Amino acid sequence: MDRKDRALYEEINRQAAKLSQKWFDTRQKKDGSIYSNDVNESIEKQLKEQHLFTIQTIASGFLPEQELFHENVYQWTKEVVKTRLEWDTPIYEVVAAVNKTRNLIWTFITEYAMEKEEITKKDVLRWSAVYHPILDTLISEFSTQYYRLTRSRLKGQEKLIEEIDSPIIPVSSSIAILPLIGMMDESRAASLFELIPVKCAEKRIVHLVMDLSGIHDIDTFVANQLFQLTKSLQLIGVQTVLSGIRPEVAQTAIQLGLDFSQVKTFHGLPQALAYLGFGQ
Repeated sequence: MDRKDRALYEEINRQAAKLSQKWFDTRQKKDGSIYSNDVNESIEKQLKEQHLFTIQTIASGFLPEQELFHENVYQWTKEVVKTRLEWDTPIYEVVAAVNKTRNLIWTFITEYAMEKEEITKKDVLRWSAVYHPILDTLISEFSTQYYRLTRSRLKGQEKLIEEIDSPIIPVSSSIAILPLIGMMDESRAASLFELIPVKCAEKRIVHLVMDLSGIHDIDTFVANQLFQLTKSLQLIGVQTVLSGIRPEVAQTAIQLGLDFSQVKTFHGLPQALAYLGFGQ
């Protein structure tokens, strides 16, 4: 059996270029897809190199020794995931491309078996039991790594958005500004309540100027969250100063019965910073 398996491995490798070209010849035009027959030369070149390696990886799965197969799967997954993320290729398109290769190579294997008198139906059935798990492994490994890297990128983007959405801007070793701009909804207010105390502690902020001049509208929930934020900061030793409070925001706070008497408020940011002795 080892002899027949190795012979199949070698034959697939010998015919890999022809098999790969057949795969490319059957492509059709598909707007927005890297698997379209009119992709640019750079992508086309990488696709051909990767597809040839895909066939070689599949072939190595028939070897009795599995070390080469596992190494090929690792390298194949790493390379294909990287480029498909760069090209923003959906998983379903990659799976469809691999399954197209699955059918192409299996057709070749069955034709190869029919031409060789020494190959029996039992051999073909055994190859089938080996072959399809090989392709399933490629799809599974790709999908798993693609998901992990996508999640990692999303988390990185979320962190960047958080930094942009709630920037702590130090103006001295102990004084910082938190400029709040745009819409302030429940989700953003809750995020501020969670993140700002941590950021202030990390940066060793003693005085925080929370500038609300860029906020046009605040509902009752958000107003309460901002009030609770000042209390939370006070508990960790951060004195909060408010600046730029609009009349409608002040009215909302009064209607809620929120007591900001312990928090210094100023008409604008320059006055707040002057109170803290900055710029004098």
